[in-house]
Amino acid sequence: MMYRKPYLSFRLWAVTVMLLLPQGLFGVSPEKGRSVALGGIQSPKGVGFCADFYRDATSFRSLALTADLIDILDGSASTPGVKMTYYLNMVFKDWSEGKYAFYAGPGLMAGYVRDLSNHLGFAGGVSGDVGFRALCLKGITVSVEFQVDFALQFKNRYTDMSLYRAGYTHSYLPHLRIQYSF
Repeated sequence: MMYRKPYLSFRLWAVTVMLLLPQGLFGVSPEKGRSVALGGIQSPKGVGFCADFYRDATSFRSLALTADLIDILDGSASTPGVKMTYYLNMVFKDWSEGKYAFYAGPGLMAGYVRDLSNHLGFAGGVSGDVGFRALCLKGITVSVEFQVDFALQFKNRYTDMSLYRAGYTHSYLPHLRIQYSF
């Protein structure tokens, strides 16, 4: 039996932890009401983990690690990809003293993702996020958002590069985020 190296290696998890630790250490100040929200993200595009880091009432940073499920759910592919996104979101409008909020912001995307036509390869580029957030029960946050990715994808052992078309053609699919705030 031949040994296959897993797609999610220790290095990827180490980089994720290194990105999360400074965010939590420098972005959280309990005396000013700032907090961290951890939870899951679900979408027809992918599922995974997400974290929001609140610095003040007008902005927050989001980091998400998701399994890219493009062409997996319809059965045309069998191997998912992995995608990491980072956003700097600004709250444009809030209601009921911040209980409901409309936000949007720019970001970055990187990963080993599946494009249309069943191509799997490394991709990186810019991203955008627009969403609506509601604080439900004490500490529970539910968000519905839409994300668009404009990235370049390397295929065929780095000799072929093209736009990551699934990043912008599937941007109409919503993401549901359910998080618990600390």
